[in-house]
Amino acid sequence: MILRPPRLLVPFAFAVLAPIPASAQDVAPPSPLTLSGSADVFSQYRFRGLSRSDGEPAVQGDLELSHVSGVYGGLTVTSESPGPALDYGHAEVDLYAGYDHALGSSGLRVDLGLRGYIYADRAGKNLVELSAALDRQIGPVDLRAGLAYAPPQRVAPASTARDNTYLFAEGRSDIPGTPLSLHAHLGHTAGSLDYTGPYWDYRLGLTASHKAFGLDLSLVGTSVSHAAALATPDPAATWRAARSAGVITVSYQF
Repeated sequence: MILRPPRLLVPFAFAVLAPIPASAQDVAPPSPLTLSGSADVFSQYRFRGLSRSDGEPAVQGDLELSHVSGVYGGLTVTSESPGPALDYGHAEVDLYAGYDHALGSSGLRVDLGLRGYIYADRAGKNLVELSAALDRQIGPVDLRAGLAYAPPQRVAPASTARDNTYLFAEGRSDIPGTPLSLHAHLGHTAGSLDYTGPYWDYRLGLTASHKAFGLDLSLVGTSVSHAAALATPDPAATWRAARSAGVITVSYQF
């Protein structure tokens, strides 16, 4: 006499022996590292209000690696065009690192950074800068203020080493229900990177975003007066680099 297992036992056995789907505990945890980047095309490249592309179009690429702890580092490469008033060569390479962290439950974030500016064919203008900034989100508005300080370094055309201080405040806000956002920036430069003297710079703009693409229209300028430009060896070029101008930026983020 042959004993047969009950019919209900067969599908039960297959269910037990079949591969068991991975549980939530078996799924690999997300990586603590994030790699991000962007590519931008500018109608002209303005650094702290001054045109470093002599009013010509420029391109920029950025790649950043960040850790969940708040530590980050990256590389930014920007094309430049030498001009009679500002000559930083044809390319700027920025190496940077920092630490971004929330200050308890205060709603504030602190960002401490170190950035090296390297100019491919103008080594005498290479610069290292330290920075500190506070950031706070209030509703749809993101506010940020801080300073960047460059210790005394020999920066051409200065014959002696001087430091430089850059103070800034800026804000950004999404417009609810639209793909638009407004942004504003105000900064002050004094030291080795001053122009006709210490000066203010500003930026006011509107950005439209769609998925990873962005289009920004900004008014960028400085407090450098026409009279101050007239006192320089090349008044026309000095004024052209510092006067207010509209800047168009097309960007892609990944």
